[in-house]
Amino acid sequence: MQNFTEISQNDLENILSESNSILLDVREITEFADFNIGGINIPPHEIMERLGELQNYTKIVVACSNGTRSSIVARLLTKKLPEKAIFHLEEGVF
Repeated sequence: MQNFTEISQNDLENILSESNSILLDVREITEFADFNIGGINIPPHEIMERLGELQNYTKIVVACSNGTRSSIVARLLTKKLPEKAIFHLEEGVF
């Protein structure tokens, strides 16, 4: 069951312009360093240890290169942070 909202690149700017929203890029550190569209970078294997970094945000947009890893992380965040609005950038950052 999916408890997050799928969004497109066209929706991204609108959501991120709202207060207390953040882009969470879950690609590996080297991928993020090579190309990113902003936000914070937390690779999937670090999510559980770094959940505290997301506490100040009410809306979290999760992205990766093609949508696969970010879909998994978005599903996890809906369980671990049920009070947050979780969005998934379906086609990735490219």
